[in-house]
Amino acid sequence: MKNIILFGGAFDPVHNGHLNMAEVAANFLDAEVVFIPARISVWKTESVSAIDKINMLEIAIKNHPNFSISRIEIDSNQDINYSIDTIKNFKDSHTDDNLFLLIGTDQVNSFDKWKCPDEIAEIVQIVYFDRPGLELNRSNIERFKMKNIPGEMREVSSSDIRECKCLDIPLGVLDYIIEHNLYFINKIKRYLKPARFVHSVSVAKLAYEIAVENGVVHQDKYLIAGLLHDVGKYLSKEDTLKIMNEHFAEYLYLEPMIYHQFTGKYIVETVFGINDKDILDAIEFHTTGNGNMSDLSKVLYCSDKIEPTRGFDSTKLINNMKVNINSGMRSVLISNIQYYEKHKVNYLNPLTKACIKAYLD
Repeated sequence: MKNIILFGGAFDPVHNGHLNMAEVAANFLDAEVVFIPARISVWKTESVSAIDKINMLEIAIKNHPNFSISRIEIDSNQDINYSIDTIKNFKDSHTDDNLFLLIGTDQVNSFDKWKCPDEIAEIVQIVYFDRPGLELNRSNIERFKMKNIPGEMREVSSSDIRECKCLDIPLGVLDYIIEHNLYFINKIKRYLKPARFVHSVSVAKLAYEIAVENGVVHQDKYLIAGLLHDVGKYLSKEDTLKIMNEHFAEYLYLEPMIYHQFTGKYIVETVFGINDKDILDAIEFHTTGNGNMSDLSKVLYCSDKIEPTRGFDSTKLINNMKVNINSGMRSVLISNIQYYEKHKVNYLNPLTKACIKAYLD
């Protein structure tokens, strides 16, 4: 006799919040977890194909031997797959096993609106997580004999991922999204030439690796900043000057080649709808640096200059950043100055001078 957790959902896409729920529940109940992606969700509009959802799930769970995927709903020819039908099917094939149904906190409050909710509760034990700040429908919990799984949910939104506002997903899933042009990728590509998109992906991955090695929090912000940092680079001269005059007039004295860091911030905020200050600040000064930089700003500034596709051996500089962000940035600044002086590049604008003073002097 086994304990089996049925975990259904849109998984559009699967994210680390889903995986965290599954891991905690599996450990608490000493159970296996079966992910059941919906072909067509009753509650949501799907944005990718069923095969894409399956492929991303397979990538996400590949290192979890007690996780598996059921295609029962994906392969169904029904217009709508209701949970009661899926659960009955599992019960028929697992007559000697204990079945649990893992649902999200919001679904606790709406469970009475599901098809045949009382019958579901008779066949499986319904389990859920608390979500801080969300008041639970106690009558539903009592009526359907739901049980709480102790532990906090990892707050991740699939809709935010689809819009590139959050990338708290396995890196392999992000690779799949990039390779197959899912969700936000084509939107980014509209602003970048192909070679610049490759550069941006490389910056994002390097920034993420540096963040992981340094144990910083909110590591997905490093991916977002890297992917989006250059979206202002290829605007027309007219559009660039319009944005600069209206929103960044205090920086018009700088060389025009620097303007893209400011227009990039504007696009990320207004077009992509990202309002995270750390990400916006990092993008705003990723070319010049400044005298007051967060870890994210430092990592983006350095990753932009040393990512592997830049055409020189940056291995030592990359390793320095992975050991320590601050000492690594010093080595990158020194290397940049040597490059600029060798090629007679005028780099001493006030922002870069402030950066050098703050992190080299």
